[in-house]
Amino acid sequence: MLVVSHPAVVSVNQEVYRELIGRGDWEIEVVLPSRWRHSFADGPVAPDVLPGMEGSLHPVPVALAGRQQRHLYLTLPGRQIRKFRPDVAFLEAEPFSVAAIQWWLPLKLRGVPFGVQCAENIDRPLPAPLLALRRGVLRDAAFVGARSETATRLARQWGAAGEVGVAPHAVPGWDTVPAAAERPFTVGYAGRLVESKGLLDLLAAVRLLPEPVQLVLIGNGELRSRLEGQSIPGSQVRVIDDISHDEMAAGYAQLDVVALPSHTTPTWKEQFGRVIVEALWCGVPVVGSDSGEIPWLIEKTGGGLVFPEGDVTELAERLMRLRESPDLRRDLARTGRGAAEQMFSVPAAATALEDLLLGACGN
Repeated sequence: MLVVSHPAVVSVNQEVYRELIGRGDWEIEVVLPSRWRHSFADGPVAPDVLPGMEGSLHPVPVALAGRQQRHLYLTLPGRQIRKFRPDVAFLEAEPFSVAAIQWWLPLKLRGVPFGVQCAENIDRPLPAPLLALRRGVLRDAAFVGARSETATRLARQWGAAGEVGVAPHAVPGWDTVPAAAERPFTVGYAGRLVESKGLLDLLAAVRLLPEPVQLVLIGNGELRSRLEGQSIPGSQVRVIDDISHDEMAAGYAQLDVVALPSHTTPTWKEQFGRVIVEALWCGVPVVGSDSGEIPWLIEKTGGGLVFPEGDVTELAERLMRLRESPDLRRDLARTGRGAAEQMFSVPAAATALEDLLLGACGN
């Protein structure tokens, strides 16, 4: 299999491919950017190689590094296809992205069945030429690896002719880290500190709780200066930005509940909420808004509570309910952990993708 993937710059996003290689039936070559930009680093980053993937990664320069839908691989796709001679290809990119469009026709012309990712869950307006290109990619794709049920429906609506199935993101198989010792009830968040994540709502909701309470934000972003050090009952907001993704199990162990109070914008709503399954894997229940795929994921896992997007009072009520009932926290965490293992572990996510790949190969 040939994979073209900008997410694979981060080692955790290579785990599904390593799992497939380990099953013994797949040789996988991953073309990925040699430099990338994202909100968790101040400058360009090189690919972080997951142990066992050293010989499978092939970094290539890209134009517009960091622009998920607009970056362009500075290589001739046909040359890479001739070099690797794949039986099947997976473009881990949206069907309207420049990268998917760049690789689409070379793969088609060489008779290589291919699939694309679809995480988009808003049918937002696009320029007519881009809509035509998206239709062409989806018409010719042998499969679509959708990241949610909403993305599945949209891929079909947009003209997908091949098999469309949910191929979810995987949660790393972290070892359980013991919870921190005695502490005040601690609400947490992990991810980008940006307005669309609803963090100002979270601050306002935590301020409605009786002391003592802690609010811990793991991440970085433009809202940091407006959040860090803000007063809450008996404490101050704490921001942690020095935990790598591999160490996040220790970060979640500091929390009693993880909140994801995301807001819907005209061009974005929460597409998966990976922090939800990560928290549940680590035994931490979640509270999320009804934006995007959050309620779908919480309902599917049974690991948390949902509140109406933007409703600070209802968010505070859900947090208070969990604060007052350790038994409810434990029950939600136990149910959520079981669901995360069954549906979102690396082996489970690899099997979902493998089923699509085998179908594309005619097996």
